[in-house]
Amino acid sequence: MARRVVETKAVSLDREVLRVVVIYEEGIKKSEIRDENPYTKRHHVLYQAGAGYEFK
Repeated sequence: MARRVVETKAVSLDREVLRVVVIYEEGIKKSEIRDENPYTKRHHVLYQAGAGYEFK
């Protein structure tokens, strides 16, 4: 089963640009992620390949 990966940019209190990466559990739908965080533009998918995961 696939896992969703979402990238979001943020700015810290020190005005440093941060990249926030969230990896969701298997089985969650892209529409559920968009409902939770509508400002995210980059969505990726991790597919299970043997003992690990492949990034697509």
